[in-house]
Amino acid sequence: MSLSLPQPGETLKDLQQGAFQPLQHDAFIGLQHAPSLKGFLKPFKGKGDMDKLAQQCRSLEDDLNALAQANIHAQASRYPFTLLPVRMTLQRTGAGTVFLRWQDVGTRQMGVDIWSGLLAAAKTPEHLIQDLHAMELQRIALNMQISLVHTISRQAAECAEKMAQADAVYRERLDQISQSRGDSSSPSKEA
Repeated sequence: MSLSLPQPGETLKDLQQGAFQPLQHDAFIGLQHAPSLKGFLKPFKGKGDMDKLAQQCRSLEDDLNALAQANIHAQASRYPFTLLPVRMTLQRTGAGTVFLRWQDVGTRQMGVDIWSGLLAAAKTPEHLIQDLHAMELQRIALNMQISLVHTISRQAAECAEKMAQADAVYRERLDQISQSRGDSSSPSKEA
């Protein structure tokens, strides 16, 4: 893909994005879709439903990470962006979540301030400004999506654990009732 340099007399709004291609709807079609938000407003029947939701969210998080790495990070790691003093990197958190981050090549500092400084720097080529802006918008959106499905997965797994504990207490009580009545068959096997 060739980059079009701004011609004399062009304004900033005449600058066009060229080196970075944001994700389009088609990129998301192949992802394994977790239940929609409407799916959270339903009666969950127990631990199994929560485990299923947690697994779907983990799978979706993996798919989003693959999309971020194969598309956004891969583009940011190619020419002409490799000529800049700032890189987009992949950062794994202690919880295992992977996020896209901006990093200064010289100082290794990270954060959105690094990107802001790059955009404000007079040395940043004008023909990359729109690409860098589009890249940042895509980074923000993907990081949010990854964060949300990670949180939902974690919450669903915790909910499944609590449901399992509630089931154990319930079965224990049913066993006590059964034993006190002298029943030979335990009602907990029916529950």
